[in-house]
Order: sequence, then structure tokens, then C-alpha cells
Amino acid sequence: MTAPALVHPCAEDEAGSPEQRLHRVLADELVRLTGTLSELAYDLGSNPDTLRSHMASLQDIDRLTQAHLAIADLLRSDDTLERRVAGITLESLAATLSRRLGIEGGLDPVQIVIEGPER
Repeated sequence: MTAPALVHPCAEDEAGSPEQRLHRVLADELVRLTGTLSELAYDLGSNPDTLRSHMASLQDIDRLTQAHLAIADLLRSDDTLERRVAGITLESLAATLSRRLGIEGGLDPVQIVIEGPER
């Protein structure tokens, strides 16, 4: 196992409000952690016995990594809340966030691609 790489601030980390900077840093950290989790799942899945015994758990890890990456995208986005949630391709996460945030129906992801982001 390797030691985590030290992350040094870059110019982008300094731009924007403190909240925007926090969101970018949290998103970067989620992506880094997701990479570690993906490597673990790959290592476990490389063993045929482990793969057979724990297929459902490995699939759960895959869903977790997809959710982490979607959340990182949400944190980085400057779009409206509704458009951020509508852009999530992991249906279970999109439905949960829509329900918890009180977003009725939301936008169709196809509509977002065709129209582009609101500014």
C-alpha cells in the first residue's frame, strides 16, 4: 500500500468564494478516495474465489464509486440545484437527492444536454 500523495493548492483552489473553494477541495478528495476504493475493488475482484463469494459486495462498491463521482460533479458545478441533480446519471442517487431537496420532477437530463447549462 502506498502513502497518499500530498496535495498542494493550485491557482484554481484560490479562486472563488470560500464555499466554492471548499466544494472544489471536497470534490477532489472524494475523487481521490474513490480511486482508492476502486483499486481495492479491482484487487478483490482479481481473485476468482473472492469474486465468486462477494460479487454483490463488489457491485455495491462499484455503485458507491459512481455515487462519489456524481457527488464530486455536484460539488464542482455552478449550475442551478435542479440542473445539477437532473444531470446525475445514477438514478437511485438522483431520486434520493430530488426527494430530500424537495425537487419536484426536476429536469430531463436530455433537456440539459440539448439546451446546455443555464448561466
